[in-house]
Amino acid sequence: MERPTITNAIISPKWAVAIIIIFHLVGLVGFLVSGLNASFKSLVPYHLLLMFLILILSYNADYKRLYLFIAGVFLCGYMVEVLGVKTLGIFGNYAYGNTMGLKVADVPLLMGINWVLLIFSVGQMVKDFKIRSSSLAALVGAALLVLFDFFMEPVAMKFDYWQWHDKIIPIQNYVAWFIVSVILLKFYYALHLKQQKYIGITLFCSQLVFFVVLYMTI
Repeated sequence: MERPTITNAIISPKWAVAIIIIFHLVGLVGFLVSGLNASFKSLVPYHLLLMFLILILSYNADYKRLYLFIAGVFLCGYMVEVLGVKTLGIFGNYAYGNTMGLKVADVPLLMGINWVLLIFSVGQMVKDFKIRSSSLAALVGAALLVLFDFFMEPVAMKFDYWQWHDKIIPIQNYVAWFIVSVILLKFYYALHLKQQKYIGITLFCSQLVFFVVLYMTI
């Protein structure tokens, strides 16, 4: 006898949205206050894990496709980062700091989780734009992620997420971000994951506001 498909979210969308917004606001204040940012920087890995947990627990559909999405994006995103660090030929000349926690092959394991969060959130958000072509939706989503990365990069260097050689962020990085994002978003749309009410746009916009505000203070 087949096991029933799990379709009910453990956390309601309202609670998920509230948690996402509150934790990003608290984190933003912590990073802005000079006496607190060292402590809040140490909490970055736990924040990413919490957002990942919220993504899973608030998902209201067949978990099989969600887990396939997570596994595919985590592995592909993480391996691209490993190749990028080892060869310096994908994103450019960069190395990871200690802010994002445990590293394997010189890349934090949480970078795979970070790609999952970004692709899921922007994929959900762009799908609400009612773009019929998955290829066009992937291009739009990738462009939004490049915009996101533009604001994130200087902040990431300041707080030792990673460091660029000579503190110069190469154009190559943004081109690679766009290409990798298009590929991963195409994978996302091919799985036809169910839309989760307000979760994607809240997660993406919360992260974007977080980095834009910090970018303006640098």
